[in-house]
Amino acid sequence: MRTIALPDGLSVFGLNPDEARFMHSEVFGARCYLQHGVELHDEDCVVDVGANIGMATLFFHRERKGVRIFAFEPNPAAAGCLRANIELYGINARVFDCGLMSEPGTAEFTLYPANTVASGFRADADHEREITRTYMINNGVAPHGADRFVEALYRREEKFVCPVRTLSEIVDEERLERIDLLKINVERTEREVLGGIRQDHWMRIRQVAMEVTDLGGGLSAVVEMLRSLGFRVVVEQEPRLQGTPIYNLFATKLPGQEIV
Repeated sequence: MRTIALPDGLSVFGLNPDEARFMHSEVFGARCYLQHGVELHDEDCVVDVGANIGMATLFFHRERKGVRIFAFEPNPAAAGCLRANIELYGINARVFDCGLMSEPGTAEFTLYPANTVASGFRADADHEREITRTYMINNGVAPHGADRFVEALYRREEKFVCPVRTLSEIVDEERLERIDLLKINVERTEREVLGGIRQDHWMRIRQVAMEVTDLGGGLSAVVEMLRSLGFRVVVEQEPRLQGTPIYNLFATKLPGQEIV
Protein backbone atom coordinates (compact mmCIF):
# COMPACT_ATOMS: atom_id res chain seq x y z
CA MET A 1 0.00 0.00 0.00
CA ARG A 2 1.23 3.47 -0.88
CA THR A 3 -0.12 7.01 -1.05
CA ILE A 4 -0.83 8.06 -4.63
CA ALA A 5 -1.42 11.66 -5.73
CA LEU A 6 -4.17 12.16 -8.32
CA PRO A 7 -4.42 14.93 -10.94
CA ASP A 8 -7.27 16.80 -9.22
CA GLY A 9 -5.41 17.12 -5.93
CA LEU A 10 -6.92 14.08 -4.27
CA SER A 11 -4.68 11.38 -2.87
CA VAL A 12 -5.58 7.77 -2.20
CA PHE A 13 -4.06 4.64 -0.78
CA GLY A 14 -3.38 2.31 -3.69
CA LEU A 15 -1.25 -0.50 -5.08
CA ASN A 16 -0.09 0.72 -8.51
CA PRO A 17 0.15 4.46 -9.31
CA ASP A 18 -0.60 4.12 -13.04
CA GLU A 19 -3.57 1.88 -12.33
CA ALA A 20 -4.97 4.25 -9.69
CA ARG A 21 -4.68 7.21 -12.05
CA PHE A 22 -6.37 5.22 -14.81
CA MET A 23 -9.29 4.37 -12.52
CA HIS A 24 -9.49 8.00 -11.41
CA SER A 25 -9.71 9.21 -15.02
CA GLU A 26 -12.49 6.74 -15.77
CA VAL A 27 -14.52 7.25 -12.60
CA PHE A 28 -14.01 10.94 -11.86
CA GLY A 29 -13.08 12.27 -15.29
CA ALA A 30 -15.40 10.30 -17.57
CA ARG A 31 -17.99 9.71 -14.81
CA CYS A 32 -18.28 6.21 -16.22
CA TYR A 33 -20.94 5.01 -13.77
CA LEU A 34 -23.33 7.97 -14.06
CA GLN A 35 -24.41 8.04 -17.69
CA HIS A 36 -27.54 7.45 -19.80
CA GLY A 37 -29.97 8.46 -17.09
CA VAL A 38 -28.21 6.74 -14.19
CA GLU A 39 -27.92 9.31 -11.41
CA LEU A 40 -27.28 9.58 -7.71
CA HIS A 41 -29.23 11.51 -5.05
CA ASP A 42 -28.52 12.49 -1.47
CA GLU A 43 -28.78 9.58 0.98
CA ASP A 44 -28.93 6.95 -1.76
CA CYS A 45 -27.82 3.38 -1.10
CA VAL A 46 -25.08 2.07 -3.41
CA VAL A 47 -23.72 -1.45 -3.77
CA ASP A 48 -20.19 -1.41 -5.23
CA VAL A 49 -19.29 -4.90 -6.48
CA GLY A 50 -15.64 -5.14 -7.48
CA ALA A 51 -14.64 -2.08 -5.45
CA ASN A 52 -10.87 -2.54 -5.82
CA ILE A 53 -9.13 0.26 -3.85
CA GLY A 54 -12.36 2.26 -3.63
CA MET A 55 -12.17 4.79 -6.45
CA ALA A 56 -15.87 4.45 -7.27
CA THR A 57 -16.75 4.35 -3.58
CA LEU A 58 -14.91 7.65 -3.10
CA PHE A 59 -16.60 9.13 -6.16
CA PHE A 60 -20.10 8.20 -4.94
CA HIS A 61 -19.30 9.64 -1.51
CA ARG A 62 -18.20 12.95 -3.01
CA GLU A 63 -21.00 13.10 -5.56
CA ARG A 64 -23.89 13.35 -3.09
CA LYS A 65 -24.45 13.89 0.63
CA GLY A 66 -25.23 11.02 2.95
CA VAL A 67 -24.68 8.23 0.44
CA ARG A 68 -24.47 4.80 2.08
CA ILE A 69 -22.21 2.27 0.36
CA PHE A 70 -21.73 -1.50 0.61
CA ALA A 71 -18.40 -2.36 -1.05
CA PHE A 72 -17.24 -5.85 -2.06
CA GLU A 73 -13.60 -6.69 -2.77
CA PRO A 74 -12.10 -10.22 -2.52
CA ASN A 75 -8.45 -9.19 -3.12
CA PRO A 76 -7.02 -8.65 0.41
CA ALA A 77 -4.43 -6.08 -0.72
CA ALA A 78 -7.01 -3.99 -2.56
CA ALA A 79 -9.49 -4.39 0.29
CA GLY A 80 -6.85 -3.00 2.67
CA CYS A 81 -6.52 0.11 0.50
CA LEU A 82 -10.31 0.33 0.25
CA ARG A 83 -10.65 0.39 4.04
CA ALA A 84 -7.85 2.94 4.38
CA ASN A 85 -9.49 5.25 1.82
CA ILE A 86 -12.86 4.93 3.53
CA GLU A 87 -11.26 5.97 6.83
CA LEU A 88 -9.23 8.75 5.20
CA TYR A 89 -12.28 10.42 3.65
CA GLY A 90 -14.85 9.56 6.31
CA ILE A 91 -17.01 7.56 3.90
CA ASN A 92 -20.19 5.90 5.14
CA ALA A 93 -19.30 2.49 3.77
CA ARG A 94 -19.04 -1.11 4.87
CA VAL A 95 -16.45 -3.42 3.31
CA PHE A 96 -17.06 -7.10 2.60
CA ASP A 97 -13.92 -9.19 1.97
CA CYS A 98 -15.63 -11.54 -0.45
CA GLY A 99 -16.88 -11.89 -3.97
CA LEU A 100 -20.51 -12.08 -5.05
CA MET A 101 -21.71 -15.03 -7.10
CA SER A 102 -24.89 -16.99 -7.82
CA GLU A 103 -24.33 -19.36 -4.88
CA PRO A 104 -22.51 -18.95 -1.54
CA GLY A 105 -19.30 -20.87 -0.91
CA THR A 106 -15.69 -20.41 -2.01
CA ALA A 107 -14.00 -19.80 -5.35
CA GLU A 108 -10.49 -19.46 -6.72
CA PHE A 109 -9.42 -15.90 -7.47
CA THR A 110 -6.63 -15.06 -9.93
CA LEU A 111 -4.70 -11.90 -9.11
CA TYR A 112 -2.38 -10.00 -11.44
CA PRO A 113 -0.41 -7.83 -9.00
CA ALA A 114 0.67 -5.38 -11.72
CA ASN A 115 -2.86 -5.06 -13.13
CA THR A 116 -5.37 -5.73 -10.38
CA VAL A 117 -8.32 -4.38 -12.40
CA ALA A 118 -8.06 -7.41 -14.71
CA SER A 119 -8.05 -9.89 -11.81
CA GLY A 120 -11.04 -12.04 -10.99
CA PHE A 121 -12.69 -15.42 -10.54
CA ARG A 122 -12.77 -16.15 -14.28
CA ALA A 123 -9.52 -14.41 -15.21
CA ASP A 124 -7.61 -15.82 -18.17
CA ALA A 125 -4.17 -14.39 -18.87
CA ASP A 126 -4.30 -14.84 -22.65
CA HIS A 127 -7.75 -13.26 -22.82
CA GLU A 128 -6.70 -10.34 -20.62
CA ARG A 129 -3.48 -9.79 -22.58
CA GLU A 130 -5.38 -9.48 -25.85
CA ILE A 131 -7.90 -7.02 -24.42
CA THR A 132 -5.17 -4.87 -22.88
CA ARG A 133 -3.09 -4.95 -26.05
CA THR A 134 -6.07 -3.88 -28.19
CA TYR A 135 -6.91 -1.11 -25.74
CA MET A 136 -3.37 0.24 -25.86
CA ILE A 137 -3.15 0.14 -29.66
CA ASN A 138 -6.50 1.96 -29.85
CA ASN A 139 -4.86 4.61 -27.66
CA GLY A 140 -2.05 5.09 -30.15
CA VAL A 141 0.61 2.82 -28.66
CA ALA A 142 2.71 1.04 -31.29
CA PRO A 143 2.07 -2.72 -31.40
CA HIS A 144 5.62 -3.66 -30.33
CA GLY A 145 5.39 -1.25 -27.40
CA ALA A 146 2.01 -2.64 -26.42
CA ASP A 147 3.42 -6.17 -26.50
CA ARG A 148 6.23 -5.28 -24.09
CA PHE A 149 3.92 -3.44 -21.72
CA VAL A 150 1.34 -6.23 -21.70
CA GLU A 151 3.96 -8.84 -20.87
CA ALA A 152 5.05 -6.77 -17.88
CA LEU A 153 1.47 -6.44 -16.64
CA TYR A 154 0.77 -10.17 -16.76
CA ARG A 155 4.20 -11.57 -15.95
CA ARG A 156 3.11 -12.56 -12.43
CA GLU A 157 -0.11 -14.06 -11.21
CA GLU A 158 -1.26 -15.36 -7.84
CA LYS A 159 -4.15 -17.67 -7.07
CA PHE A 160 -6.02 -18.02 -3.81
CA VAL A 161 -9.36 -19.27 -2.56
CA CYS A 162 -11.73 -16.76 -1.02
CA PRO A 163 -15.34 -16.70 0.19
CA VAL A 164 -18.21 -15.80 -2.10
CA ARG A 165 -21.73 -14.84 -1.14
CA THR A 166 -24.91 -13.81 -2.93
CA LEU A 167 -26.25 -10.29 -3.04
CA SER A 168 -29.59 -11.52 -1.71
CA GLU A 169 -27.82 -12.84 1.40
CA ILE A 170 -26.50 -9.32 1.98
CA VAL A 171 -29.90 -7.72 1.32
CA ASP A 172 -31.45 -9.98 3.97
CA GLU A 173 -28.58 -9.64 6.42
CA GLU A 174 -28.37 -5.84 6.18
CA ARG A 175 -32.14 -5.40 5.81
CA LEU A 176 -31.73 -3.30 2.70
CA GLU A 177 -35.07 -1.89 1.67
CA ARG A 178 -33.66 -0.41 -1.54
CA ILE A 179 -30.54 -0.29 -3.69
CA ASP A 180 -30.50 2.96 -5.62
CA LEU A 181 -27.43 1.99 -7.66
CA LEU A 182 -25.92 -1.43 -8.21
CA LYS A 183 -22.44 -0.95 -9.69
CA ILE A 184 -20.70 -4.10 -10.99
CA ASN A 185 -17.19 -4.43 -12.42
CA VAL A 186 -16.01 -7.98 -11.87
CA GLU A 187 -14.20 -9.18 -14.98
CA ARG A 188 -16.47 -11.80 -16.56
CA THR A 189 -18.52 -12.91 -13.52
CA GLU A 190 -21.21 -10.24 -13.82
CA ARG A 191 -23.84 -12.82 -14.79
CA GLU A 192 -23.05 -14.81 -11.65
CA VAL A 193 -23.48 -11.67 -9.53
CA LEU A 194 -26.89 -11.04 -11.09
CA GLY A 195 -27.78 -14.70 -10.62
CA GLY A 196 -27.42 -14.26 -6.86
CA ILE A 197 -30.34 -11.82 -6.68
CA ARG A 198 -33.73 -13.28 -5.80
CA GLN A 199 -36.73 -12.25 -7.88
CA ASP A 200 -38.36 -10.36 -4.99
CA HIS A 201 -35.17 -8.38 -4.38
CA TRP A 202 -35.09 -7.02 -7.92
CA MET A 203 -38.02 -4.78 -7.00
CA ARG A 204 -35.67 -2.97 -4.59
CA ILE A 205 -33.02 -2.18 -7.23
CA ARG A 206 -33.53 1.16 -9.00
CA GLN A 207 -30.46 1.39 -11.28
CA VAL A 208 -27.58 -0.75 -12.54
CA ALA A 209 -24.25 0.38 -14.01
CA MET A 210 -21.96 -2.44 -15.01
CA GLU A 211 -19.23 -3.72 -17.27
CA VAL A 212 -20.24 -6.73 -19.35
CA THR A 213 -17.94 -9.10 -21.22
CA ASP A 214 -19.73 -10.36 -24.33
CA LEU A 215 -18.54 -13.95 -24.45
CA GLY A 216 -20.94 -16.80 -25.14
CA GLY A 217 -23.87 -14.43 -25.62
CA GLY A 218 -23.30 -12.81 -22.25
CA LEU A 219 -24.29 -9.31 -23.26
CA SER A 220 -27.60 -10.24 -24.89
CA ALA A 221 -28.46 -12.48 -21.93
CA VAL A 222 -27.92 -9.65 -19.44
CA VAL A 223 -29.86 -7.16 -21.56
CA GLU A 224 -32.79 -9.55 -21.98
CA MET A 225 -32.89 -10.34 -18.27
CA LEU A 226 -32.85 -6.69 -17.18
CA ARG A 227 -35.52 -5.70 -19.69
CA SER A 228 -37.73 -8.53 -18.47
CA LEU A 229 -37.35 -7.10 -14.95
CA GLY A 230 -38.66 -3.70 -15.96
CA PHE A 231 -35.46 -1.82 -16.78
CA ARG A 232 -34.65 0.50 -19.64
CA VAL A 233 -31.23 -0.65 -20.87
CA VAL A 234 -28.54 1.23 -22.78
CA VAL A 235 -25.34 -0.46 -23.97
CA GLU A 236 -22.28 1.27 -25.33
CA GLN A 237 -18.66 0.49 -26.05
CA GLU A 238 -15.88 2.97 -25.49
CA PRO A 239 -13.95 3.73 -28.70
CA ARG A 240 -10.74 2.65 -26.96
CA LEU A 241 -12.27 -0.80 -26.42
CA GLN A 242 -13.38 -1.42 -30.00
CA GLY A 243 -12.29 -4.87 -31.09
CA THR A 244 -12.73 -6.28 -27.56
CA PRO A 245 -15.76 -7.98 -25.96
CA ILE A 246 -16.00 -5.30 -23.22
CA TYR A 247 -19.16 -3.16 -23.04
CA ASN A 248 -20.73 -0.77 -20.54
CA LEU A 249 -24.37 -1.25 -19.61
CA PHE A 250 -26.69 1.22 -17.90
CA ALA A 251 -30.14 0.21 -16.65
CA THR A 252 -32.86 2.34 -15.07
CA LYS A 253 -36.33 1.30 -13.93
CA LEU A 254 -39.11 2.14 -16.40
CA PRO A 255 -42.06 4.29 -15.25
CA GLY A 256 -44.35 2.22 -13.09
CA GLN A 257 -41.52 -0.16 -12.14
CA GLU A 258 -39.85 2.13 -9.59
CA ILE A 259 -39.35 1.27 -5.94
CA VAL A 260 -42.51 1.91 -4.00
